[in-house]
Amino acid sequence: MGRVGLVRTLKGVILFLAAMGAVFYGFVFPELIREMGAVDFSWLVGPGIAAVSVSAIPIVIALALFWRICTEIGRDNSFSYANARYLSGIGLCALVDTGYCAVGTVTVFVITGGHPSVLLLAVTAVLGGLAIAVAAFLLSHLVRKAAKLKDENDLTI
Repeated sequence: MGRVGLVRTLKGVILFLAAMGAVFYGFVFPELIREMGAVDFSWLVGPGIAAVSVSAIPIVIALALFWRICTEIGRDNSFSYANARYLSGIGLCALVDTGYCAVGTVTVFVITGGHPSVLLLAVTAVLGGLAIAVAAFLLSHLVRKAAKLKDENDLTI
């Protein structure tokens, strides 16, 4: 697969993830929140839907940054300082969303006296978010080093 095919595939993945996010944030999460709050915590349904919707903002920003990385790869500029910044931005979005998820889960757990399995699921989500953040920061560091080497190499030619 050439560079153009890779970029098309990656942008297709981004569009697929955006569509899945729209389905989950538009239909699945609100319905789950309504179901969970139907009995004892109906007063939490509206704020719960609003709080979950806010968590989509860092995801949208991260997908936009990933789109920009794909655009740079399409221009044959894979190892650039811009891509390193975009990867750092993705890592920051992952950290923000992970922290938001952790605070929200603990808050809901305390308010509702929730089930420990909810806390276990949240810990899994937090660990996944941290893994994404660490991977993005690591890739950012490596791309920055590669961009520096590329610049030095361009100067010697």
